Amino acid sequence: MAGRSKKKAAGSKKVKPSGPVPCAVLWGLDPSVERGAAVRAVLKEMGVVARTVLPERLGDPAGAFARLVGFRPSPLPYSGPAPACEEFVLLCGLTDAQVNEFLARSREAGCSVGHKALLTKVNRAWPLVRLMDAVAAEHAANS
Repeated sequence: MAGRSKKKAAGSKKVKPSGPVPCAVLWGLDPSVERGAAVRAVLKEMGVVARTVLPERLGDPAGAFARLVGFRPSPLPYSGPAPACEEFVLLCGLTDAQVNEFLARSREAGCSVGHKALLTKVNRAWPLVRLMDAVAAEHAANS
């Protein structure tokens, strides 16, 4: 019986999850196109998961793409207007060093994406299309 309780104690030990895996959410960067393949290659070299956004998922909260606890895809497919930007990268869960590495490697590979954002506490609840449009508007204002 003593062996039993040890097994039970070891088996019931809770392991704290390490959190979401760093990922990059990609829009307009099809893997079959050279540019999309190049961006994915940079991410793969860095060990960052690439997730492609389908048009019907544009209404999902940005946090759902990062698989954050408490964020779920929208129950209905998105049917609104297309986003204001043709290409977009949302970086989720990367450290500052990883973000800088991604930017540098993208420049070196000739596949820098103009519209990009970091997932934050503020924007993680926004529908992805809203975030993309906000980034596009910011770029337009600064041009």
